[in-house]
Amino acid sequence: MPLFWEFFRFELKFRFKSISTYVYFGIWFFFAFLCIASESFGPIASGNGKVLLNGPYANLYNDVFACFFGLIIVAAIFGTSILRDFQRDTTQILFTKPITKFAYLGGRWAGSFLATVFAFSGLVLGEIAGSFAPSADQTRIAPIHLWWYVQPFLSLVVVQIFFTGTLFFAIAAITRRIFIVYLQGAALFMLYLMGLAAFGATRATKLFWPGVFDPVGIVLNDSITRYWTVVEKNTLLYSWSPHAAGGVFLYNRMLWITVAVLCLALLWRFFPMSLEALTARASTRRARRAAQEEDEFQPVRSRAVARVPVVHQLFGFSTSLAQYVSLTRLRIRNIVRDVPFWVLLVLMAGVALNNGHYAGRVEGVNVWPVTYLMLQAVEGGAMLFFFIVATFYAGELVWRERDTRFEGIHDALPMGESVDWLSKLTALCVVEIALLTVAGLCGIIMQTIAGYFHYELLQYFKELYVVTFPQVLIFILLAFFVQTIVNNKFIGHAIVIAVFLMQTILYNYGWENTLYLFGATPPYTYSDMNGYGHFVKPLFWSIAYWLSIAAFLGVLSIGLARRGAENSLKARLRLLGQNAFGLVPAATVFLLLAAGSGWWFYYNTHVLNQYLDNKQRRDIQADYEKNFKRYEHLAQPKILTADSQIDILPDSRSFTGTGHYLLENKTTAPISQIHITNQQQSVSEVSFDRPFHLVSASPRNMYMIYALDKPLGPAETLNMTFKVSFLSRGFNDGHERAELAYNGTFLDSSYFPSIGYDANVELTDPRRRREEHLGELELLPARGDKEASLINLFTTQADWIHYRTTVSTSGDQIALSPGYLVKEWRENGRHYFTYDMGDVQMADFFAYISGAYEVTRDTYQGAAGPVAIEIYHLPAHKFDVQDMIDASKAGLAFYEKAFSPFQFRQYRILEFPRYRNFAQSFPNTVPYSEGLGFIERMEKPTDIDFTYFVTDHELAHQWWGHQLIGARVAGSNMMSETLAEYSALMAMRHRYGDDHMHKFLKYELDRYLRGRGTEVRREEPLAQVQQEAYVWYQKGGQIMYALSDYIGEDRLNLALHNFLMQYRYANAGTSQSTPYPDTRQFVAALRTQTPDNLQYFIDDSFENIVLYDNRIESAKATPTADHKFKVTLVVESHKMKSDGSGNETPMKVNDLIDIGVFTGPKDEEKPLYLQKRWVHDGKQTFEIVVDQMPSRAGIDPLNKLIDRNGDDNETDVSR
Repeated sequence: MPLFWEFFRFELKFRFKSISTYVYFGIWFFFAFLCIASESFGPIASGNGKVLLNGPYANLYNDVFACFFGLIIVAAIFGTSILRDFQRDTTQILFTKPITKFAYLGGRWAGSFLATVFAFSGLVLGEIAGSFAPSADQTRIAPIHLWWYVQPFLSLVVVQIFFTGTLFFAIAAITRRIFIVYLQGAALFMLYLMGLAAFGATRATKLFWPGVFDPVGIVLNDSITRYWTVVEKNTLLYSWSPHAAGGVFLYNRMLWITVAVLCLALLWRFFPMSLEALTARASTRRARRAAQEEDEFQPVRSRAVARVPVVHQLFGFSTSLAQYVSLTRLRIRNIVRDVPFWVLLVLMAGVALNNGHYAGRVEGVNVWPVTYLMLQAVEGGAMLFFFIVATFYAGELVWRERDTRFEGIHDALPMGESVDWLSKLTALCVVEIALLTVAGLCGIIMQTIAGYFHYELLQYFKELYVVTFPQVLIFILLAFFVQTIVNNKFIGHAIVIAVFLMQTILYNYGWENTLYLFGATPPYTYSDMNGYGHFVKPLFWSIAYWLSIAAFLGVLSIGLARRGAENSLKARLRLLGQNAFGLVPAATVFLLLAAGSGWWFYYNTHVLNQYLDNKQRRDIQADYEKNFKRYEHLAQPKILTADSQIDILPDSRSFTGTGHYLLENKTTAPISQIHITNQQQSVSEVSFDRPFHLVSASPRNMYMIYALDKPLGPAETLNMTFKVSFLSRGFNDGHERAELAYNGTFLDSSYFPSIGYDANVELTDPRRRREEHLGELELLPARGDKEASLINLFTTQADWIHYRTTVSTSGDQIALSPGYLVKEWRENGRHYFTYDMGDVQMADFFAYISGAYEVTRDTYQGAAGPVAIEIYHLPAHKFDVQDMIDASKAGLAFYEKAFSPFQFRQYRILEFPRYRNFAQSFPNTVPYSEGLGFIERMEKPTDIDFTYFVTDHELAHQWWGHQLIGARVAGSNMMSETLAEYSALMAMRHRYGDDHMHKFLKYELDRYLRGRGTEVRREEPLAQVQQEAYVWYQKGGQIMYALSDYIGEDRLNLALHNFLMQYRYANAGTSQSTPYPDTRQFVAALRTQTPDNLQYFIDDSFENIVLYDNRIESAKATPTADHKFKVTLVVESHKMKSDGSGNETPMKVNDLIDIGVFTGPKDEEKPLYLQKRWVHDGKQTFEIVVDQMPSRAGIDPLNKLIDRNGDDNETDVSR
């Protein structure tokens, strides 16, 4: 034991004398500090929910990420501790002493363990310090509860150090090579990244075993906390109880502690405490290397004796070129022969291939691996490696001669400094190009494996070599410059990494301008429809700007290069002044290029366009609300007719036009002022058909007030004309208008004047509202509010309108808008279209789309006549066109039968660029993003047909949103989105059956339960939902689907039909506004078709927030005398009522719940028995007789109810 303590004390003393220990501590201190103090740095602070920044969940999350990113630090401490004796040859002394394995290995290990724990303890202190930072969001800071910081650290970080540290220590002791230790750390890091990519793409809903086997903790954390509410995230910690989350945390910790103990046992068994055994292998390697060197140099010696060469001194261009080529080849060989390079290459290829395999997949939905998706996947995975190689090998190339003590000879060679430097730069560039090529080949390989052969090699070339390589080159030049001016290679590495990381940190603190974020470029998105489009110019000029600056730094690197005995920066600066003449031309050129490109970038982004950072944009929104909110309830006329002439100019990403509104006063009092919101600052030359004058206009003309000399009386009409336009000039530093594209323009009515105050302009993020000194966002009024009931959910400025437009575009494109095509012609190289809705009134919701389309047509025979189905798509995107047509025809047939006739003669789907990722239902016209549909791939019958679902969801809005619109009150979003969701679910059910729907509903339930934990205000019951999309989409669809199962699809559809027929087109064709329907009438319609014994389900589902906890304890099958099987099930059920924050109160269970018995292999089970049975509180036993031997049984086995843990609803049947 005394020797153990000696080694232990020595290790601790060594570690606490080392500056690296305190650097590691500082890293974790500032990491944790920024996670709380910076609004966008950490995984929790970047969200805008109500989760405490210094609460238990936030600390757990921060510690999990530290466990992941800290793998290399753990490897550095534990690996070097045992290798130090071998590197310094102290084993020659140590192992001649009577030292036991326990003393030597135990002391080293224990000292390293405590030193590592100290280094990571910076997390705890950083979290506490961040809680007091002025920049932290104080509304999300709780008083200090020490256990909230200590328990996650002990449970996660300390156990993680114990496991990974032991693993690295054992590998280092057995192999005695630090390279193997770092390789192991990097491999574990990358393999875990690959696993996370697979996990994210497949979005598994059963996480118990993934959580148990997770060696780091990210999946473990998700398996435990994925359904925690805000209250739970702010109060709960991981529990070691075997009953908490199925015991997943306990089993995970026990597993990896056991693995660590086994590693120690194996180390004890196989580590030889013998000097002979430890040195035998090293001696053999040295002997082999000496023999090889003898063989290599023998011929040289022989030739040297035979003749003496004649030296001819030549110092011209040809000599410099030969030196450059020779040195470049040598340095390329040095890099590619380096084992770490091959390790990085293999890891990069593995990550790229893995990411390529899952390219574009989301929640189990497969897609065709089109080139832009493949590049996005493989390049995203490989980018980190590009910068690692740039950072590491720039340092190696600059410091190689000094590291090998060869600088004396090297510096005396008759060779220009520029030749030497350029050869280093070229070598590293060649290596990076090789890495880029490998990444591209990985993408092509994965496309080939997936059966996709449209490779688009030109797109690979553009993205990898034209866009990405220059950005990598910028950091290569920076790395060379930094390594040249500092006197320590590792400090140079740290500076380069810091510059790389500081981009994100500075951006989050408001430093958003590309001109002063080193190497930054404005964001861009490649689209199959529009290519690089309008992003080309800002990309080119920003790259030119930073590349010129980096090249200037490269010139300085040449002038400041170390040569000779004077190595100090001061001495080299003095020599630079003396020898700068030869570098001045190049430096001047690069400075001029930087100044010119920077000026042009500034001119476009700050002069031709107004530069606004995110804070300034929020200020504009806040000023709008502060100044004009008082006019929100001011009576204004409503639009009856909208008529326009719009000219879309795709080549310049612009449009111009004129518009006409027919307005009517639907109030009982005269209106003397017309207020107009000009949200996009696109409206000008407003006029009316009676005398008027401008009262006031806000900055940017965002809000304009006009006074009518003669007030507009009740039921009187007023003609309003205006111009709309947007002219693109130059380019922007980000914030490009995604609506305008060379191919795929998609403008909506937000570019038109909005009558009155528009609440949609207001800031919605609670944190941003506090920063702008705004109160809480006003929610939708309560149901029955007298004033709000007269306004529809979607707009305050109209009820239903007549619509007509003439829209033109370039000659090679098609322009579309809602309405029927009544005229098409060409004139002066432009293509004109006139669309008119005729006598059919529509919601005040229109758009303009222009693109070079291929059109696929079909026809559906509707109740009122044929309906034309048209898909406007990119010629290359034919994958899902037929699926969209099939979904449209099936949806039309189902919706007409179930709800009401389709009100239009056409239904069109229009593809638009993936700059925005949604589909939106306008009257008979649905713009549909290329990033959401068009490239889905159904590989197996069990795959989710997401395109089919989205198509039917948007089609359903032609009923729920374009026939029925609710009042602008709480709950009305449900009558639009929930009913569209339900309609699409039933259309899918009719197509694919209940077995297919089970998988889809599991995803929907998962998304709802996760959404509860990100709530920014409070969750409301479905019938009173506000802006909680996860409620009206996922929960609403789940509940309506379950209700159809409980009362029958026909009865539910009848309730919807009756409700729709009573309230559709409310306020159409009236001069006096009447109340729109709300969810009180909707729920009443449901109750009329619901039996008395199921009225509780209506209450639980629509008026309350109710969750179940159903589980099955056992299921046993016993053969009967008549060759059947009696299945005995023991189940347990509980029900909770939740408030808006997640606090739960137990409820009495007296519910009808499915009890099911199944047979067949996993995922292919067929029901032998599936009936609803009355279930009560606590445990209950059911006995069911079936004809076959069952395989599984359960309670609510198809997850129709809102159950936070559906995984325990089923179990295998035993005999």
